[in-house]
Parts: sequence; C-alpha cells; structure tokens
Amino acid sequence: MSKVDNLVKELAVAMKAAANPSNQSSMEGYMKNRFEFFGIKAPQRNVVFKSWKPSITHLTSEEKIELIDALWKKPQREFQYIAVDLLTSRVKKEYAVDDIHFLEYFITEKSWWDSVDLIASNAVGTYFKLYPEQIAVIIPKWMMSQNMWLQRTCLIFQLKYKDKTDFELMKQLIIELLPNKEFFIQKAIGWSLRQYSKYNPAEVRAFIEEIPIDGLALREASKYI
Repeated sequence: MSKVDNLVKELAVAMKAAANPSNQSSMEGYMKNRFEFFGIKAPQRNVVFKSWKPSITHLTSEEKIELIDALWKKPQREFQYIAVDLLTSRVKKEYAVDDIHFLEYFITEKSWWDSVDLIASNAVGTYFKLYPEQIAVIIPKWMMSQNMWLQRTCLIFQLKYKDKTDFELMKQLIIELLPNKEFFIQKAIGWSLRQYSKYNPAEVRAFIEEIPIDGLALREASKYI
C-alpha cells in the first residue's frame, strides 16, 4: 500500500468515527442529493482535518496532488471538502504551469458550487496571478467549452484581485455570457460585478447602465452602488 493509500485510509477511519447519521439526510438534501455524506458538519470536519493534517506535512507537491485526486474519487462529499482545503492552501512555490490541467479536472468532476467556487476564487485565482500569460490561452478555451462550471470560473476567478481586477476582461466575459439565463451563470455575473464595485463603483455603475443586465445578475451587481 502506497503512502497516499495509507493517508486516505487513516482519514477514512477518522471520518467514519465522526459520522453523524442524524445530519446525513439534511446535508444530502441541501446539496440536492447529488452526493453522499457522512453527516459531518464543518466544525467537526475541521477537527478531523487538523488531527490528520500533520501526517501529510512531508509530502511532495506531486504526492499532495495524488492525495487530492484520491480524495476526490471517494464517494462521500466530506472527502472532497478536505481535498479542496488541501488544494486551496497550497503555497505559491508549489504551483507549476501545468497545474491548470488538474484544476480543470477538479472543477469539472463532481461539480457543484460548494467546491467550484472555492477552487475558482482561490486556486485558479492564484494560478492566473502566477501565470498571467495563461489567461489568454485558458479562458477562451473554457468559455468555448459550454461547461457551466468552467464558464462560472472564468467569471469569478478574480474575486480576490481587488483593485487589480482586469475589468476589461470581466466585461468581455459578462457580455458573452449575459444571454445565458442559467442561475449559476447569472449569479456569477452579479457576484463578480458586486465584488469589483467595492473598489470601483463608478465603472461598475456605468457598465450595468450600458448593458441589458436584469434580474438576479442586476440585483447582485447593484448591492453596493
């Protein structure tokens, strides 16, 4: 059994010990019954994670990705939550230009807002800060993919960029996706504009007056202006 297999086994034992069947059905219902759950809520899951985390201290960057991938393949959603914690807490020196391939995988497999939003605004956001030349390569590819979660990632990867946000890129993506009335796309349009309006309300106000934005996207975008 490999080092990663042993770590996954150790975590699984701890997860099963912390499982709470009384929470299981409500947690599964909240996620539209898309995933199985142990019924471990965030505070208890964090206790499990903190107890287990010292075991992974000496893993190489490649082994960490192998571990994240192994956790992603487990059926219970709590494993993916810990995988996201590991993925989004990687330090900058661990990032490589080829990382975009596994980031795309984790966005498109077992996709839902609870994993995608954290990966997009943290891991993908960090990746594009480190490799800005990749934006012109990857963003058009993801926009053309017709995958809702990749398109949502295009809209929200800059959420933590503050005043360094490329607003011209954001506007271009919003105009392209505005006709898409999917809830998660409209929400992301409004969310991205709302976040940037904290730093440049005048430009956001001018933009939403210029384009045919309405409904959910407009309500979200207008919250701070």
